[in-house]
Amino acid sequence: MTFQQLLFAVEVSKCDSFNKAAEQLYTHQSNVSTVIKQLEDELGIQIFERTKKGVHPTDEGKEFLGYAREIISRMQFVENMYEVRSRNPKQYFSISSMRAYYLSQPFIDAYEMLLKEDDALYVRMSKTSFTSVLDDVAHSHAEIGVIFTLNGHLEETKRMCKLKQLTPIILGQSRIHAVVRKDHPVLKEENPLQHLTEYPYIITETQENFGRFYDDSSKSLLQLFQTEPKCLISVSDSVANQDIVANTDAFFISMTEWKHNEHYDYVSIPFEGDDNLLTHMCVIRREHSLSRVGKLYLDHLQTLLDK
Repeated sequence: MTFQQLLFAVEVSKCDSFNKAAEQLYTHQSNVSTVIKQLEDELGIQIFERTKKGVHPTDEGKEFLGYAREIISRMQFVENMYEVRSRNPKQYFSISSMRAYYLSQPFIDAYEMLLKEDDALYVRMSKTSFTSVLDDVAHSHAEIGVIFTLNGHLEETKRMCKLKQLTPIILGQSRIHAVVRKDHPVLKEENPLQHLTEYPYIITETQENFGRFYDDSSKSLLQLFQTEPKCLISVSDSVANQDIVANTDAFFISMTEWKHNEHYDYVSIPFEGDDNLLTHMCVIRREHSLSRVGKLYLDHLQTLLDK
């Protein structure tokens, strides 16, 4: 399997046509067809269903194309990153994190200290899933990873870090909350959480969290709620997530009491019980010395979550 084959397959899926894909790839239709057929034979699956109305991914094809897009995206990121560095050398710092309100706060707190340094700086912050954070740090795609896990899975998480040659650093604890607008009808109920699943539940997508209550795949919706929400809405943009909740009867789940800058008026409803407590951790590569920016970020992150 080659990178060219992945590019061809993804372009065909965008265009739903071998001819249109060939135009975008500046090649002949027969070349595209041949490359896709060779790829299908090599993998032993049918990626596209050919019809008179065009070509469309099969179920197996959809799964494969998801992986292909991820590989292409990572390749493009690496190419762009080193192109930028070659033109304008900078100190590089990358952080990979599960979705959390505090990801950018350490940079805000340390802003003036960062600007006082003479070194040029390139910072990348990526929000992704639990397993992707661990992989990003283990493979040096990120210098620091930020994760959280249910307390009942803390020891399992520490074992995963050990296997990946990572050092976990405990930052603090929080409680899971449901977040709704301030005049949500559920707040009139004596036990709001018992009625919450009557309303739409908004999930901000990652690669592996649909059907789960958050990025942490260890606990499903049916375990978090007594009954599964009647309506699930999955979006790829957290701002859209917040906008929908602020203007409808939908709700989302937060790993802390909602502390984001107040663009809207929200109310956080805590899930009681020890089962709904989370531990927040920073992970770094074992025996790895943090950069100046990494140390500064971690110092301010520990201070933030220790409050």
